[in-house]
Amino acid sequence: MAAKLVTGLDIGTFSIKAVVLSHGGKQPHLVSFGAVSAPQPGLASEGKADLEAEAEAIKGLLDSIKAPSSSVVVALPESKIFTRVISDIPYMTDEELASAIRYSAEEFVPLPVDQVNLYWQTVARSKEQNSTLVFVVATPKVITEKYMDVLQMAKLKPLALETELIAATRALVGNNPYAPTTLIVQIGASSTDFAVVSKGMMFLTRSIATGGMALTRALAQYLNFEQPQAEEYKKVYGLAEDQLGGKIYQALKPLTEVLVSEARRVIQAFQVKNPQNPIKRVVLAGGGANMPGVVVYFANSLGLEIQEADPWYFVDKDPAIAQRLQAEAMNYTIAVGLAMREG
Repeated sequence: MAAKLVTGLDIGTFSIKAVVLSHGGKQPHLVSFGAVSAPQPGLASEGKADLEAEAEAIKGLLDSIKAPSSSVVVALPESKIFTRVISDIPYMTDEELASAIRYSAEEFVPLPVDQVNLYWQTVARSKEQNSTLVFVVATPKVITEKYMDVLQMAKLKPLALETELIAATRALVGNNPYAPTTLIVQIGASSTDFAVVSKGMMFLTRSIATGGMALTRALAQYLNFEQPQAEEYKKVYGLAEDQLGGKIYQALKPLTEVLVSEARRVIQAFQVKNPQNPIKRVVLAGGGANMPGVVVYFANSLGLEIQEADPWYFVDKDPAIAQRLQAEAMNYTIAVGLAMREG
């Protein structure tokens, strides 16, 4: 049987990434990958010309990496959708569960339920304990429609739309039931997303509106820099206390502490409900996790094992490009996870 090729497309705020994987062997095999800068304001705009520019950038990227077909798996931004793991539902049939989830969604979705698309996955269900654990995603229809419009402009057909955290979890943890209980921290441009994963299943998610852009703005304001210059200083010096008299560290520390504090809250929230299943490691992903010193800062603050994301770990690849892959690994976490989707 011919190997199946899947293209994962991650449409980020400032860059668009794509990865093509071939499925058929023991591990998915890397066929091609690449990235381009995203035109601004891109998907943040409602203007047709801006959306067409985004579509052209996507089309150009896929042409450049020789994506094999017009079918793609695409991520929706965590900051624009609503996710929740609901744990207080008694044991129910699938039909009863559908009604209960629609009712529960009203509590955490700040929109009328008829304005969102609801998706859910049963994480655990026990008749003996009269309990059901469900992972729920509510996507505003206006967001879905905008993405579908851009994909149509690019002459692409979505095989699936899924959340960034689902893709990141697939890339970094997979379905390994023996992996330690893990907190994934995905530091994107405009938000940072958190997911607790245990035995291959997502048990808790959270998203905050603090990401790499906020860190850059803080540094620009602190040093009276233009944003492009602040971005370069952030990339080069990051949280290294011994560089430039510690000025970069002092500028970035307050917002980095916001990320660490939120990680701490997520850990505590999970462990209150799961005392027998402690989080053993934290995996940092996303472009913001490339900042020098961030791994050490999280390790010192949380007292846990901190790892840099390696989305290529479960992927078979040519050794000749291994070094290049590792240099850009964290940027491709979502795109790799999307391309790993087989169904």
